[in-house]
Amino acid sequence: MRLHGRDGIARALYFAHVGRRLCVVRVFMKKTQKTPRREIELALRRIAQVERDEDV
Repeated sequence: MRLHGRDGIARALYFAHVGRRLCVVRVFMKKTQKTPRREIELALRRIAQVERDEDV
């Protein structure tokens, strides 16, 4: 998801969760065309945490 604001363009990383819900796990300001690997890794860790917490 791309968001435009006065500070520039932000990117939101999200995933489909339990039915028709979307869960936003990371939002950051874009500085380059490519999404930084550390942002992807952080989002993946948060997805795993949400899914793990849902199993409890």
